[in-house]
Amino acid sequence: MGHHHEQSGACGGAAGVQAYAAAVITVSDRCSAGRRDDATGPAVAELLAREGFEVCSTAIVADDVNAIGAAIQDAAAADVAMCVTAGGTGLSPRDVTPEATEAVCERMVPGLGELMRASSAAITSHAWVSRATAGTLGRTLVVNVPGSPKGATENLEAVLGPVRHGLKMLRADAPQDCAAERRGCELSQAAASLSRKPCVLFDFDGTLADTKPHIVATATEVLRGFGLTDDEIGDAGRLVGPPFPAAFSLVYGLSEEDAAEVTRRYRAIYGNLGPEAFPLFDGIRELLCDLHEAGRRLAITSSKNERLVRKALAGTGIDALFDAVVAAHDPKHVGKEHLVASSLEALGCQAVDAVMVGDRFYDIEGARANGVASLGVYLGNTAKPGELEHAGATACVSSVADMRRALLG
Repeated sequence: MGHHHEQSGACGGAAGVQAYAAAVITVSDRCSAGRRDDATGPAVAELLAREGFEVCSTAIVADDVNAIGAAIQDAAAADVAMCVTAGGTGLSPRDVTPEATEAVCERMVPGLGELMRASSAAITSHAWVSRATAGTLGRTLVVNVPGSPKGATENLEAVLGPVRHGLKMLRADAPQDCAAERRGCELSQAAASLSRKPCVLFDFDGTLADTKPHIVATATEVLRGFGLTDDEIGDAGRLVGPPFPAAFSLVYGLSEEDAAEVTRRYRAIYGNLGPEAFPLFDGIRELLCDLHEAGRRLAITSSKNERLVRKALAGTGIDALFDAVVAAHDPKHVGKEHLVASSLEALGCQAVDAVMVGDRFYDIEGARANGVASLGVYLGNTAKPGELEHAGATACVSSVADMRRALLG
C-alpha cells in the first residue's frame, strides 16, 4: 500500500476563481517504504500551487504497475483535472510508470513527453532516455515527470502552456473553437503594439470602403468595349490594388498605350458615379472618429487616383478626419513603397510610430519596405485567403470590430 494524503473540501482558486484541481503521485520504492523522505512530490505540488492549480491530493506508491495504475484511477475517480506522477520514467528494471499510465489511460498524449524530452535535452543529453508520457482517463490528464525534484519541476514547467490548453478542451462542457481562441490571442498581441502607434495610414478601396463591386462592373464594361471576351476578362477583381493604368497591363498584359486608353474610358464612367460607388463598411466611420478623437494622426495612403480619392472622402463625409491624403501620381509605380514613405513625411511621423492598414499584399509590402507595422484586413473580398499573412502582415483581421480592437485596444 502507498501513503495517501487527501485534502477535504472543494477545490477552488483564490478570490473565488475556480482553479484546476490536481493530484500528485510520487513513484518510489524507497519513499513508499519509508526509507527516504519524499522531496519530489512537495516540489511538484509547490510548483502547481504557484501556477494556480489546487493540489487536492498527494500519494506515494511503490514502483509497481498495479499500485501506480490504482493511484491514477483514484485521482481520476476524484475528477481532478490533472494527475502528475513523479518518478519511474527511466530505463531501470523497476521504472514502470509509463507502462502503468498506458495501461489505465483511454487516450495517449505523446506530444507532452516529446516536448519534455526536447526541453530537457537543452540541459542534459540524458533526457533522451526518459520514457515519460501522458494520457487521459475520463476528464483527467495524466502527466509523467522524472523522479528528481529538479528534473520533475523543469519538465513540468516545460509543458504547462499546452497542458492548460489541453485541460480547457478536456474539461469543456461544449466543443471549443481552437482557431477562434488562437485568433483572439493573436489579436490581443497585435493590439498591445498597434494600438500605441500614434499614426495610422489607411488604404481606401477594400479597406475603408466596399468599392470592389463598382470597380469590377465598370472595368468589365470598359474591357468588353475594348474587345476582350468574358473568358479573357475572368476575375476583374484582380484590378483592385495596383494603380491604373498599370493595373491593366499587370493583369491583362495590355500595352502601355492600350492601358492608358482603357483607363481613360474607365475614369470617364467611374468618375461620374455617386456615393453609391464607395460605401463605407459598417462601423468604419465610427472607428475613424474614435481614432481621431483619441489624438491619432490619420492618413489615406492609396494607389487610387487622387481626384477620385478626395471625391470619395468628401462624398462619405470623412475627409476632415484625415491629416494627409497621399494618392497615386506616377502611374508607373505599381507598389506602395513610395506612397507609404510620402505618408510618413506628410504626417511628420517616424516609421516606428506608424501602422499601415490595407487589404492587399501591395499595402503590406509597402509598409515592410519602410519598416512600418501593418494590419491586413479581409473585408471586401479583395485578397485571397492567406495573401496578407504571406506578405508579412503584423496581424490580420476579418471584421471592423477586430480592426477596432487592434487599433484602439
